[in-house]
Amino acid sequence: MSSIARATRPGRPPRSVVHAVLAPPMPGVHVALIAVAAVCAATLGAIYAFVAANPQPQVDVSVERLIQSLSLGPLTTTFPFFSWVGGPGGLYMEVAALGIVLVLNRRAWLPALLASAGGISYFFLVHLANRPRPTADVVLRVTEHPGGASFPSGHVIFIGLSVGLVMLCAGHKYLPSWARAFGWAAAAAVVLTAAVSRIYVGAHWPSDVAASLCIAIGWPALVTSFRWLSDRALYRAAD
Repeated sequence: MSSIARATRPGRPPRSVVHAVLAPPMPGVHVALIAVAAVCAATLGAIYAFVAANPQPQVDVSVERLIQSLSLGPLTTTFPFFSWVGGPGGLYMEVAALGIVLVLNRRAWLPALLASAGGISYFFLVHLANRPRPTADVVLRVTEHPGGASFPSGHVIFIGLSVGLVMLCAGHKYLPSWARAFGWAAAAAVVLTAAVSRIYVGAHWPSDVAASLCIAIGWPALVTSFRWLSDRALYRAAD
């Protein structure tokens, strides 16, 4: 069949001007996830530049004092758990998350390991920024006194990566489509509660937590954006 015949074959839509100018997205990546990872990386860079120039900005002080002034009621009873699971219990949490993935979805072992590796960024950034933690003379309360620097929040990074890992590698594949939104909402609620707890006890500034959320969201998005890593492991249709 000639090229003219192929071009005029019935049922074949003509190429649009946009397709003629811009090539379609590469089939090997999820473009939306690449975009999420890029936005998170840019936001993380902006936050780091901001706090590096001003380690104790007034906006951080104001937001921290606002959150600490709230009456959170029973929610505060969960804060000691988040302090433990993101600190001394962090290793157990990560091992448990990887174990759940390996039991429920062995095919996802590689993206699971790569997604977990995002926690390495904490050790690099905390030494690079070397930001002082909140002090009792500036914020309303400091009831937890962890050692080391403040930026970013390791608790939020490791809890976010672990919870997201389980939902992504197990829940996203096996939950019906209507239930996935509830699963992600539950995962988000856990991570956001952990983030609020770190501010409420005076262990971190709000910008520390915001930077950690960028890592906890952006790094898994980058890993799973590559179809050769994610499609066969994470999507039921690939089975």
